[in-house]
Amino acid sequence: MSAPLQFSLQGGVAEILLDDGKVNALSENMLEQLLAAIAKAAETDAALLISGRPGIFSGGYDRKLIDAGGPACDAMRAAGDRLTLALLDYPAPLVIAATGHAMAKAAFMLLLADYRLGAEGDYRVSLNEVAIGMTMPDGAVLQARARLSPQWLNRCVLQAEVFASAGALEAGFFDELQPAEQLLERARAKTRQLAGLDRRAYRETRALLNAPLREAFTALQG
Repeated sequence: MSAPLQFSLQGGVAEILLDDGKVNALSENMLEQLLAAIAKAAETDAALLISGRPGIFSGGYDRKLIDAGGPACDAMRAAGDRLTLALLDYPAPLVIAATGHAMAKAAFMLLLADYRLGAEGDYRVSLNEVAIGMTMPDGAVLQARARLSPQWLNRCVLQAEVFASAGALEAGFFDELQPAEQLLERARAKTRQLAGLDRRAYRETRALLNAPLREAFTALQG
């Protein structure tokens, strides 16, 4: 099976590119490889940029596994919870460039980054769990409450509203938008800029900012 992502490290900046040739579904295999790449970047204390292939960041969890349920679905969700903690605990700047659609778990990934850039256009961003018949998990609600403005919670979490890029910016999924052809260049520049900040101060302040959400999320894991 070919790798669904690419990893590179240069000049203190690591990049992870999600590209399974399809919708970058967060299957257990994709998640385990993503977790391994994040751990590899963390070991070097590199600033980290995560992006997707043109037109798609990720469609979220593998829908076929969700529909089937059972142990494989449980393993995927467990890996997804470990991803949440890995992103919260990352020891250096973390930037995500959404190169296109970002649905469900992928949209939650955006909420866990330090800086989020999106491609301009009619790309869909949504916490669509309710729309596909899923009760929003407790841990997901915690993340939404912590990272989205209160006036957007009902529309994002309860009503499963689907936003184009401009609406996603207003709702709080993105910090800025860029034309697709300029997105990665701008994201790399932002990652380098954050990497230039005092690393000890950044790491310790990031941990303080993330501590309430991390503690609440961990408590749910039992």
